[in-house]
Amino acid sequence: MKKLLLFFLLGLALLQAKSFTFKEIEVMPSSFAKDYYTWRFISKKETSKQEALKAYKWTKRKSHKLKKAIRKKLGYTPQTPKKNAKKKDPKNYIIYPATAAKKSLKELQKLQNKIKNQGKYSDTLDVMSSANPFQQLSLQKASTQCYIFNAVGSKYRKKHFNQAFSPRQLEHLIHEKQFNKSIEKIITTPALNKTKKSLVFMISDNNLTYQANFLLAINAIEFKQLEVAKNFLTIARSKTQYQSKFDQVDFWLYQITNQHQYLNALLKSHDINIYTLKARDILNKPYPKVESPELAFKTLENFDVTNPIDWEHLKLEVKNKPNDLEALAQKYKSSETLGIYSYLKEKESKYKVAYYPMPYPLAMWGFKKERIALLYAIARQESRFIPASVSPSYALGMMQIMPFLIKHLAKERGQKIDLNEMFNPYLAVNYANQHLDYLNKWLYNPLLVAYAYNGGIGFTKRTIRSSHMFKKGKYEPFLSMELVDYSEAREYGKKVLTNYVIYLNLLGIQTRVSPLLNSLEYPSQSDRFRK
Repeated sequence: MKKLLLFFLLGLALLQAKSFTFKEIEVMPSSFAKDYYTWRFISKKETSKQEALKAYKWTKRKSHKLKKAIRKKLGYTPQTPKKNAKKKDPKNYIIYPATAAKKSLKELQKLQNKIKNQGKYSDTLDVMSSANPFQQLSLQKASTQCYIFNAVGSKYRKKHFNQAFSPRQLEHLIHEKQFNKSIEKIITTPALNKTKKSLVFMISDNNLTYQANFLLAINAIEFKQLEVAKNFLTIARSKTQYQSKFDQVDFWLYQITNQHQYLNALLKSHDINIYTLKARDILNKPYPKVESPELAFKTLENFDVTNPIDWEHLKLEVKNKPNDLEALAQKYKSSETLGIYSYLKEKESKYKVAYYPMPYPLAMWGFKKERIALLYAIARQESRFIPASVSPSYALGMMQIMPFLIKHLAKERGQKIDLNEMFNPYLAVNYANQHLDYLNKWLYNPLLVAYAYNGGIGFTKRTIRSSHMFKKGKYEPFLSMELVDYSEAREYGKKVLTNYVIYLNLLGIQTRVSPLLNSLEYPSQSDRFRK
């Protein structure tokens, strides 16, 4: 068995290590996969400056890695003209708030005087060179207020902007699109307590997003203003069409009212999430049944499951032929493409039938069921079990491991590896398992492990050691889970925990979500970072 596993781990290495030429990359469909191969092409020593520049221009997203690679190759970063960009005012002196925040007040005032003498102006300097930046901020138009507030950095916000918005100020801000981002930064930052408190208000409606209204409700709950919270939850419901968001609202309406009508609504939901599972725990109801297909192996012509470009072509086919999903699913009905098959079947059902496949079992041969469940839970959220997945930041493969981490894990093993080898699902699982070994030394609860897998162990340590997070309380641990300040990790953690519970049950370990949530109150059961 071990020899067979070694074959799967190493057998695809030569295929995955292929290096693409300029012309081969040029004809690839526009995608993050094409960007990834472009980044690697530009990074090669033998790539000419002319070809590097041409390749850079065709990329879909000018990521930090791409910019760094092209700057190293050319000595500068080519400017990409923005669509519908407004003509810049030559008298407007541009200084980014984050840059200004690094300067002393004396330096900012000196710079402000200098540009005034030159007949120029700067809204950023007007605010940040002031003795009272928050007061000066309130005099700006709403869009400028939000731009500076959002871009100035957490440290500066805590020091200078922890003051209450006036009612008149809020009247303007709630109509500004950028204020949605401001709300998230304020409500997830305990140190901005004065600003947070000023966001507890009643309103009939607003132009804010679902997420902003939901966070305003959570903020009101923190300040024990339950009627205000109920009002914002009602508004939030009107801002979405997603079942998972309806469930989130219904769960919190139950939390603050104890009315069982909301639990009953959660029972009727077709979506499987942390809120619907918890509702079933409260009512002592069984968890919903899911689909976990087992497929026989069959050979697929002209398709390589480990080739990102083959996957990009298939995604285009799915997009262009939305009525042919069943036929496509049947085409990819094979054990090696179980992830693709499940993805297509779930999409065909409009996500009303939940698929929890368990592909590549040989990759997890000999693992404990809890580890298998965690690997499947992460892979389902990361890639839907697509071995050839490439993220916008070039996280690679079924387990979506970042290039820097791949290199670090390989170094620990004393191995050399080509990044493309991560498209081998067996190797991807092997490397992810190695990383989980490290995370589990510090974190025991799958929610916290998920936070660390997505946002890093440093972020997770800072989050759980915060004096305001994951303490005993009426609405815990859900209140803390809604207030995690990194939005991607916040939602990722909930989904991975849900997946973990479902997979444990599929693997024969009867599990409910409530004990896992309750253990977050007790550091000895959940992590090594807290006492």
